[in-house]
Amino acid sequence: MAVSINPKVEKPTKFERIYEDDECTSIWKYDLNKNPYGPINVEYKWKRSFNPWNQKKMTLGDLADQKKKLKS
Repeated sequence: MAVSINPKVEKPTKFERIYEDDECTSIWKYDLNKNPYGPINVEYKWKRSFNPWNQKKMTLGDLADQKKKLKS
C-alpha cells in the first residue's frame, strides 16, 4: 500500500503576533520576504488607564529628600 506524504509544508510569509500587557497592546508584524530576521513593523496601542504624562516631574530637591528618607 502506497502512502503519499507531502514533505513540503508551506510556512506563512506574512503574519503578526499580538502581545497584551497591563499598559499597552503591541502588534508585531512580520514579512519574511522583506526581512527574515525580525519584525518589519511594531505598533503600540496604549490603554486609556495608562497616562504617564500626568506624573509630576521631580526636581533635584525632591529627589534629595526621597534619598534622605530611604537612608533613614
